[in-house]
Amino acid sequence: MPSPRPLPSSSRGTRNSGRRRPPLQNPSRPNEARWRRELDADLLAMGRVWQMLRNGAVRMLGEIGRQY
Repeated sequence: MPSPRPLPSSSRGTRNSGRRRPPLQNPSRPNEARWRRELDADLLAMGRVWQMLRNGAVRMLGEIGRQY
């Protein structure tokens, strides 16, 4: 049975939204700045995921070691 909660939305939007953005004065700079912010946010999130994986692996090994 599907959950009644709505699906999370993305800040990146959809490809087929049907809306056109107005042309920018200098299109390379704002897009580059937005791309850089998104990349930094993605790298930060990946760092958090790796930290959680490391902590989980250490905990798992500790639990296994405790049993023996």
